[in-house]
Amino acid sequence: MNRITLFLLGLLFLLRANAAFRPLDPELTDFEYPYPVAFFDVKFGSEKLKMAYMDVGPAKGNGQTVVLLHEKNFAGFYWKRTMEDLIKDGYRVIVPDQVGFGKSSKPQSMQFTLQLLAQWTHDLLKAQNVKTFRLVGHSMGGMLATRFGLMFPETVEK
Repeated sequence: MNRITLFLLGLLFLLRANAAFRPLDPELTDFEYPYPVAFFDVKFGSEKLKMAYMDVGPAKGNGQTVVLLHEKNFAGFYWKRTMEDLIKDGYRVIVPDQVGFGKSSKPQSMQFTLQLLAQWTHDLLKAQNVKTFRLVGHSMGGMLATRFGLMFPETVEK
């Protein structure tokens, strides 16, 4: 086969493969996460929003909790491998999707601040009866973890 024939066959394959894909809705309803997702209600003024999160405990726990905070252009699902390793080591793992990301609400006219995201994360953890924990953040999640630690130092063990 010549190059043009191979190119056209490849293009045809891609077109057929992509025909099966559907676009995702803003809350990623049809996108499967590695663990069950729950929702926590938050408010911004009079607007009611939902914060998605995964809360997974090990079969045999060590009594400690780790909270994982995602970076700006991703969501909690990408912590899958880290979650698996931590759960295997006995940790309870909580991974929120910050409002505006992943399966959480996507408000159209809201100025996101690290302080607001930290407050909502604190409210979620308080509602889950998590008093102290280890906090891990990646990229923007690292900035959020720093803000969280400054606002709620009594809750962060490491």
